[in-house]
Formats: sequence, C-alpha cells, structure tokens
Amino acid sequence: MRKSGYLSFSLLAIFVVIAVTPSAFADHMSATVTNAPGSSTPGCETTADGCFIPSMVTLDIGGEVTWENDDTAAHTVTSGTPTEGPDGIFDSSLVMAGSSFSHVFEEAGSYDYFCMVHPWMQGMVMVSAEEMVHDEEMAHGDMEEMAHGDDHAAMGVEDLSDQFVATVTSGVIHHIGGNTDDSTLLVHLFGADDDGELKITLNRDIITPFDDGSYFVLVEGQEVEFMQMGNTIHVDYEAGTERIEIVGSHVVPEFGTIAMIILAVAIISIIAITAKTRTTLIPKF
Repeated sequence: MRKSGYLSFSLLAIFVVIAVTPSAFADHMSATVTNAPGSSTPGCETTADGCFIPSMVTLDIGGEVTWENDDTAAHTVTSGTPTEGPDGIFDSSLVMAGSSFSHVFEEAGSYDYFCMVHPWMQGMVMVSAEEMVHDEEMAHGDMEEMAHGDDHAAMGVEDLSDQFVATVTSGVIHHIGGNTDDSTLLVHLFGADDDGELKITLNRDIITPFDDGSYFVLVEGQEVEFMQMGNTIHVDYEAGTERIEIVGSHVVPEFGTIAMIILAVAIISIIAITAKTRTTLIPKF
C-alpha cells in the first residue's frame, strides 16, 4: 500500500511540475486575438486587457494572427493608428459579429492596428526574426544582458508586455518589466538607432499613479519631460536608448511563472502530507 501510494504521488508531482513549467518550444507562429465584449463603447481601452484580447502579440516571421469578432458589433482590423490613419499594410474591412480575419506577417517589425469604426480600439503585433535578434544581442554583449535579466528576476520584476498598448517610432520594445520594489515599469528598448518616441497607455490595475494622477519618467536614469493625456503618456528618447522607466506610487505584477511553480510545490507538499497521514491510519492486519 505504501509503495503504491508513493508511486501515485510521484506521478502526480511530475504531472503538476510539467503543467506549470513553460515549454521551451512554444508556438510563435500563430496567435488569436478576440474583441473585448462591449468594445464598441468607449472605455474598454482602460481595462487590463484593452479592447483587443490580448492587446499585443509576438510572432516569428511568417506567423499568422487571427482576429475573431466575439462582440455584438462589426469592427475592422486596420494597420496604422487613429492619429496617423491607415498605413496600407493590412485591412480587414468590416468583420461582422461571429466572423474572423487573418493576416500573415512576412517581415520583422512592430505593427500597430486599430478599428476604424471604433478608433479607441488599438493593438500591436510584434514580429521578430530570432536569428537576427540573437546575432544583434551577441554583438551588444549578450552576457551582460543576461546578467541584467537575472538582476531583475532577483528583484521581483515580471514581464508585463501583454498588459499595455505601447508603440515606439525607433527600435522595438524588448519587454516591459514591473518592479514592485521601487514601483517602476521598465520599458526595455532594442535597436533604437534613431531618435524616437514611446507611446504607452498605462493600465492602472498594474501601475498606480501618484495622488495627483501623474507619473514621472526616467530615460537612461535621467528624469525627463513628457506629455501625459489621461492614462497615455508620450516620451521622447534619443538614439541608443535602452531603458525608459515609468514611476508611479505602486506596481502590482501579474501572477507569473515563478508564483505558479511555488503554488505547485505547495500543492505537492500538501498531497504528500495527506498521503502519508492516510497511510499511517490504515489498519495493519
């Protein structure tokens, strides 16, 4: 009985660990985006997921995104921004309720898109070429970057890229990290060879502003002037910039992989104790 019980526990433990450990071979060739219910009403852009769920997806070159319209209203998926208009890369025309639209991305880059009927609905697709990015990172000191990432993990930084709608005019956004220790969002840029501008709509469920509704911003560790319109801020940066930090009164990271593993260990421990207790209570004949 005892041997069988421990065998069952071991198999369960293996299953739980596998279930919470992210796959090293995750699929970056396809993604599905849905419309948030009620997207046709202004205000969905201030929620945690935004009007498109998720509001940002990451693909490899040749990957395909499918937009499914689960809302009750018709929408479009149009490349570009509400302020600058369509850029002609892709356009779904009207996607009726219950229908979908797909597009294959053949070139690396960041692609903004919006709904022409409801322009507050905005999202972004980031397309990367893994080999090119790897070579560039090695040229800029990959080991130093890895050490920097380890420091962030030690300080409790979570990757929160999918919680914000953010665009840059030079380079790409490598990741957005949330640091609870100093109430900071770190926007890490890669390949900003020219001067540019960061536009990011902040999620107040993740970063809380100060009492007057404002934040302050550091570019490469130096406080800078920026423009804030509601939850959206615009930050100018110079060529070569890698770090833009947005500071509020509080930052709440999402429930990440580390927390899931801790939870799994706790569950396994409870199961082990329960199994051992039950075994000792079984009468021996």
